[in-house]
Amino acid sequence: MKKLKILAVFMSILLIAGSVYAASPSTLKRNVWDAKNVFNQEVEFDGNVEFDSTVDFTDATITATGLITATHIADVVRYFQLPLLGFTSYAGGVISNVTSSTTPGLEIDNSYMALVWADSEVSPATVTFRVPADYVSGGLFKVLATESAASTDNEIDFDVYINSSGTATDGSATNQTPVAIAAATSTPAEVTLTVATDFASLAAGNWVTLRIWRDNTALGTADMQVRGVAFYYTATQ
Repeated sequence: MKKLKILAVFMSILLIAGSVYAASPSTLKRNVWDAKNVFNQEVEFDGNVEFDSTVDFTDATITATGLITATHIADVVRYFQLPLLGFTSYAGGVISNVTSSTTPGLEIDNSYMALVWADSEVSPATVTFRVPADYVSGGLFKVLATESAASTDNEIDFDVYINSSGTATDGSATNQTPVAIAAATSTPAEVTLTVATDFASLAAGNWVTLRIWRDNTALGTADMQVRGVAFYYTATQ
């Protein structure tokens, strides 16, 4: 009889333990899984769910109305090119399309196109573009540049004008700090042009006019060759 009682108690313990482990994750107050768990069928959570590591929703369809907002989505850095043929020359008070005979000149160097300033040439090249609708913050320019020969580094000088519909035309700009080009003819350098002050209130829909030129204060004597220009900014997803 004692053996039967012990067996009955043991079976009761097994039944209780089995009922706990058989419970659905959605009906338990709290479940902690230390190992990877794969659910091949629908899983429903009736309360708060806390994840302490990365959750992979690959190939999953997430249904949520009003539950996923912009605060849950990380902003990203985007950029777009400013084509060299979109720049104009402003030399001696005359505006013209950039050609092989303007300052700066349009040349083919090392098999591809560049805006080129020779020593002592300081006339700006200028281009205007619209700030995209997904703009959130930031805003800078990256320039791919080289020099025609080994030389003391040339420097790129620049400024910007900001305009918008219904606002008086921007008539002044901050002369930005020139940036050195650590490059030779066969080794391009990517130069970052960071705009101080004038981009403090930049907003989506603004029109930006960028002017770049050779800073002739630097002692480099080789040609300065700008081979590409791009605008970088932080955008919403």
